[in-house]
Amino acid sequence: MNCLNRFTRCALLMLATALPVAGFAQKLSDLPADSAGQEPVVTKVGDWNLICEPSGAPCAMTQLGNDPNGSPAIEIVIRKVDDEDAKINGVKVEAVADIITPLGVLLEFGVRLKIDNQEERAAPFRICQQHGCLVREPLSNEVLAAMRKGNIATVTVAADGAGPVEIKLSLSGFTKAFKSL
Repeated sequence: MNCLNRFTRCALLMLATALPVAGFAQKLSDLPADSAGQEPVVTKVGDWNLICEPSGAPCAMTQLGNDPNGSPAIEIVIRKVDDEDAKINGVKVEAVADIITPLGVLLEFGVRLKIDNQEERAAPFRICQQHGCLVREPLSNEVLAAMRKGNIATVTVAADGAGPVEIKLSLSGFTKAFKSL
């Protein structure tokens, strides 16, 4: 199993066992069994990976983000929300983003997302497990529109002893990958 698949499988396991947040959490029993050794189908769409399980479960789009030294620092996983009426605080939610970081981040800092030169948005960590720490945040139509039009998403986390670390994610291929979900 290559690094991407190993990281993604760990991320999917972490997402499946994370605390439920507004009904978006997937149950562990819903994850496809890997007993047959089937690997997920990974399709490159711009700078995004479209990950589809052979079982026919809904696909997700992912991207690894490297720290300034070139080491993998985060993974973002975006999934569509099946509920057409899904709203949080009166805002329609079309998708959910899970950002997985390694252990050792400063939890009180949370994660900050900035698309190109737009206003920065903050989100709290939900849970940390042996695979890393998770931010699960619904994506409004406004945020998705900004990502479709944008070039770079900057995710900022604070690492223990290192302060804030900016991680750049390319938005190249975002629209096409999202339409494929």
